[in-house]
Amino acid sequence: MKQTYIDRIETLIGVDVGCRGLGSDFKTGDLGQALEELNQAQRIMIITGFCIRDTMTGETDGPIGAVSLGAALKKLDKEVVIITDEYSYKLVVACCKAMDMDMDMEIDIGIVPFEGAEDYCEQSIRDFEPDLVVAIERPGRAADGGCYSMRGEDLSSFVPNTDHLFSIAKESEIKTMAVGDGGNEMGMGKIAEHIKKNVKLGEKICAVSASDYLIVAGVSNWGAHGLVAGLSIMTSKMLLHNVDKEIEMLEGMIGEGGVDGCSKKVVCTVDGLSLEVNLDMLEQLKVITLEALSAHRSPPRLSRSTRLW
Repeated sequence: MKQTYIDRIETLIGVDVGCRGLGSDFKTGDLGQALEELNQAQRIMIITGFCIRDTMTGETDGPIGAVSLGAALKKLDKEVVIITDEYSYKLVVACCKAMDMDMDMEIDIGIVPFEGAEDYCEQSIRDFEPDLVVAIERPGRAADGGCYSMRGEDLSSFVPNTDHLFSIAKESEIKTMAVGDGGNEMGMGKIAEHIKKNVKLGEKICAVSASDYLIVAGVSNWGAHGLVAGLSIMTSKMLLHNVDKEIEMLEGMIGEGGVDGCSKKVVCTVDGLSLEVNLDMLEQLKVITLEALSAHRSPPRLSRSTRLW
């Protein structure tokens, strides 16, 4: 029964609204296993933040999803740390404030430096001792060692290399998870051949790091919200925030200079999609979640032939 709702969530968040080539009909089928891993994990490290070269500021896709997932995990009494870079730090903080995580649910936010990124990643894993590392809309290194936007812009001269988190995690037998929407994000190397074949500039921009579990979404924030919806179903607790919080997070990021990754404008949109479209996705996920929770709580109907004595 629960798997039916999980499948609906995976289909919904996977709609290729940006026509990037991953395809609305393409699924990794990892959502169910990813949810099992999230539910079992006790110490989760989340990495996010995608800097836009023309503005040298973080984009609105990523931080919302990271904080949405982080808040849900905190409600389940799990330990969470969010790591980002200098370009998205204020955006992550703004989202945490909107979700009251700065007061009600204390959470650590780390800033990975450009110089010494590998040492920072190694130290972070050593100090926090995560049993799961999750990347949400975080630039990943390509085969040539570069780091690229969907347009093929080289970001490697200023974006810290956080692929080290995944490589260190794998060496330490720590599970990894990723959410991405374009193929150039950490963890997307799991479907490298599909990306190279179907995504524009795929051969160039495709990330090489492969996560154990990969969630392909039309927008990465949606993928993270899908994880929260799934966790809600698995734990029988509504963990998704409401649309007012989503708006507060977006407005908070805009107030800190966050930009739409496609238009590169300081507006309350994500990946070129209007506020209304993004709120509608959250509402649709809530509908599925509420249906699942209601079905779980409803007692089974007795057939006429069922005897009660």
